[in-house]
Amino acid sequence: LRAARPERDENVVLSPNWQDQAWYQLDDHDSIALCELPAGAKYRLVIGCLGNSAEECTVKLRLAPSADQPTQTRRASVAGASRPSTEARRLSYDLPVISAPVVMQPKQPLGTTRDFFLHVTDGDLDDPKQYVRITARNVACGSRVRIYLDQQLPDGEVAPSRIEELVQTLETDVIPRIESQFGALQDVDRDGRFAVVLTPWLARLQGGRTAIGGMVRSSDFRVELPPPLSNRGDMLFLNSAFPSAAALRDLLSHEVAHAACISQRLANQYGQFSEEEDWLSEALAHMAEPGWSNLDHRLAAFLKEPSRYPLVVPDYYRAGLWRNAGCRGATFLFTRWCADRHGPNLVRRLVESRVSGTLNLEQATGQAFEDLFREWSLSLASGEVIAPRELRVVLDRIGSCGLQPIAFCEDANHEQTLPVRGTAFTVVELPLESSASRTLRIVGGSAARWQFSICRIPIDPPSGTNPIPLVLSRSNLRRGEEPDE
Repeated sequence: LRAARPERDENVVLSPNWQDQAWYQLDDHDSIALCELPAGAKYRLVIGCLGNSAEECTVKLRLAPSADQPTQTRRASVAGASRPSTEARRLSYDLPVISAPVVMQPKQPLGTTRDFFLHVTDGDLDDPKQYVRITARNVACGSRVRIYLDQQLPDGEVAPSRIEELVQTLETDVIPRIESQFGALQDVDRDGRFAVVLTPWLARLQGGRTAIGGMVRSSDFRVELPPPLSNRGDMLFLNSAFPSAAALRDLLSHEVAHAACISQRLANQYGQFSEEEDWLSEALAHMAEPGWSNLDHRLAAFLKEPSRYPLVVPDYYRAGLWRNAGCRGATFLFTRWCADRHGPNLVRRLVESRVSGTLNLEQATGQAFEDLFREWSLSLASGEVIAPRELRVVLDRIGSCGLQPIAFCEDANHEQTLPVRGTAFTVVELPLESSASRTLRIVGGSAARWQFSICRIPIDPPSGTNPIPLVLSRSNLRRGEEPDE
C-alpha cells in the first residue's frame, strides 16, 4: 500500500497516528521515512524487498529520541489493495490444445537395455558434452511403472526386495494419490509405463559436489528435443541408494508431482511449451509430500534467516541457488499459505495453467503478487504460518524455534544496516524505553522497492486477558472463519 506523495522534501514524516500493520512504501520520490513510536508499547518492524531476487539490497534503520528529529509531520494515507495486472486479468484459458509428435517405443521385456542421458557437470544445460550416457537394464515391470537399473552397479547392489518395494510404493500409493491431486501422468513414449532409472550418478552431480535423491527434468518429456538433451519419455532418475518407508514416500511423491505438473503443461500447451518457474514448481512438488523428511531442514534454514533467501527465483540453477535449502523453505511456506487462504483447488489451478510464475499465481488467486507477499510476511512474523500442530512438532524435533526476529542493535551512531535479498523480508524487534517516545528512521534505495509495516505490541495487556496475537486478525482470515487459537 503506497503512502501519499507530498511535495518533494528531504524527509517523509509519518505522524504518531500511523496505522498499525498498514504497509508503506519507499520509492524513487520518497526514499526516507520517519515514524514516531509513542511510549508504552513494544514494536516489531516487518520490512520486505520487492526488487530483483538476484541482488542483495541494504536498508538502514535508526532509532533516536523524538526531540532530535524535525517537528514537522505529514499524515500518511493508505491506499486500497493492489489489483492484479491487466495482463493477468486479460489472459483466458480457452486456447486450443496442440499435441506434440509422439515417439513410439517398442515393447521392452525384462532384461533388455536402454540408454539414458543425464547432465552431471556445472556446464551449460544445452551443451551435449555435459551429459553422461547411462545404459540401464529393465529389471522390473508393474502395471504402471518400469524399473531400470544402471549397468555400472555391481550385481546385488540393489536387492530385488527393494525394487519390489519401489514398485509397490509407486503403484499402490504415490501415483494414484498424485494423479488425484495434480492430474494424470502423460505416457509420452507410449510404452504404457512410467520409467524409473536407478543410478549412482545422482550421488556425484556437479563434478561430485552434489548428491540428490531424485530428479525429474521437463526436457525428458519433450519428444521434439534430440538426445542427450531429452530422453523422450515420461520418467524420473532415482538415486540407487534410495531410502526406505516414509522418506521414500516423500521423495517419490515430490518427483512424481513434478512429472504430473509437466504432464498437465504438455496437455494444455498452446504452441511452444511453457515451463513453470522453478520456485513455484518446487513449491507444488513439496506440497505433495505426505511427510516432512524432505522439508524439515529447509524450513529451519529459511526461518533462521529469512532475509537471505529470495522467494521468486525463476531458474535456481542459473541463479546459483540449485538445491538451496532456505529458498525451498520459503517457497513452500508461501505457496501453502496461499492455498490455506484460497482453498484446496488452488493447487490444481496452478498446475493446469498455461502461464507461469507470479502471473500464474495472480490468475489463480485473483490477487496481485505484491499483496500476497505482504500478507504472508506479516503472517510469518506473527507465527500464524507455523500454526499447524504437525509442523510445530517437526520444528521442535529439529531444534527450530520458528522465525526469530532480529534484535535492533544500536552502534555508536544509533544506526543499523540490514541486507535483504529481492523478494525476501526481515523482521526487527525495536527496543523502546517505556518513558519516552522515539523516532524510527528508515532509509533505502528506490530500486529495491522497499515496503514496511510496524506492528504495535502492548507491554502490559489488561489483567485476566490473553495477549493479542501480533497479526492474526479477522482481516487476515477467510470469510466466515474464526481464529484457530
